[in-house]
Amino acid sequence: QAEQVRDDLTAKALAALEQGGDAQAIMQDLAWKLTNRLIHAPTKSLQQAARDGDDERLTILRNSLGLE
Repeated sequence: QAEQVRDDLTAKALAALEQGGDAQAIMQDLAWKLTNRLIHAPTKSLQQAARDGDDERLTILRNSLGLE
Protein backbone atom coordinates (compact mmCIF):
# COMPACT_ATOMS: atom_id res chain seq x y z
CA GLN A 1 0.00 0.00 0.00
CA ALA A 2 2.82 2.43 0.80
CA GLU A 3 4.33 1.82 -2.63
CA GLN A 4 1.01 2.64 -4.28
CA VAL A 5 0.70 5.89 -2.33
CA ARG A 6 4.28 6.78 -3.28
CA ASP A 7 3.71 5.99 -6.95
CA ASP A 8 0.44 7.94 -7.11
CA LEU A 9 1.86 11.03 -5.46
CA THR A 10 5.04 10.87 -7.55
CA ALA A 11 3.01 10.68 -10.75
CA LYS A 12 0.99 13.72 -9.71
CA ALA A 13 4.14 15.65 -8.82
CA LEU A 14 5.80 14.78 -12.13
CA ALA A 15 2.69 15.87 -14.03
CA ALA A 16 2.69 19.18 -12.17
CA LEU A 17 6.38 19.67 -12.99
CA GLU A 18 5.74 18.89 -16.66
CA GLN A 19 3.06 21.58 -16.68
CA GLY A 20 5.63 24.11 -15.51
CA GLY A 21 4.74 24.21 -11.83
CA ASP A 22 7.10 25.61 -9.23
CA ALA A 23 9.51 22.77 -8.45
CA GLN A 24 10.11 23.75 -4.83
CA ALA A 25 6.40 24.03 -4.05
CA ILE A 26 5.64 20.75 -5.80
CA MET A 27 8.37 18.91 -3.90
CA GLN A 28 7.26 20.37 -0.58
CA ASP A 29 3.68 19.35 -1.32
CA LEU A 30 4.81 15.85 -2.30
CA ALA A 31 6.80 15.45 0.92
CA TRP A 32 3.94 16.75 3.07
CA LYS A 33 1.30 14.54 1.43
CA LEU A 34 3.50 11.44 1.50
CA THR A 35 4.34 11.91 5.17
CA ASN A 36 0.72 12.50 6.14
CA ARG A 37 -0.58 9.50 4.22
CA LEU A 38 2.06 7.17 5.65
CA ILE A 39 1.58 8.21 9.27
CA HIS A 40 -2.22 8.50 9.19
CA ALA A 41 -3.07 4.87 10.06
CA PRO A 42 -0.40 4.49 12.78
CA THR A 43 -1.49 7.78 14.33
CA LYS A 44 -5.12 6.67 14.39
CA SER A 45 -4.06 3.37 15.99
CA LEU A 46 -2.11 5.23 18.68
CA GLN A 47 -5.07 7.48 19.41
CA GLN A 48 -7.46 4.54 19.64
CA ALA A 49 -5.11 2.58 21.90
CA ALA A 50 -4.81 5.62 24.18
CA ARG A 51 -8.60 6.05 24.31
CA ASP A 52 -9.02 2.34 25.06
CA GLY A 53 -6.32 2.41 27.75
CA ASP A 54 -4.55 -0.41 25.91
CA ASP A 55 -1.04 -0.04 27.34
CA GLU A 56 0.28 -3.16 25.62
CA ARG A 57 -0.79 -1.94 22.17
CA LEU A 58 0.55 1.54 22.94
CA THR A 59 3.94 0.07 23.84
CA ILE A 60 4.05 -2.03 20.68
CA LEU A 61 3.08 0.91 18.48
CA ARG A 62 5.53 3.28 20.14
CA ASN A 63 8.37 0.80 19.79
CA SER A 64 7.59 -0.01 16.17
CA LEU A 65 7.37 3.69 15.29
CA GLY A 66 10.52 4.60 17.21
CA LEU A 67 8.69 6.94 19.59
CA GLU A 68 10.44 5.85 22.76
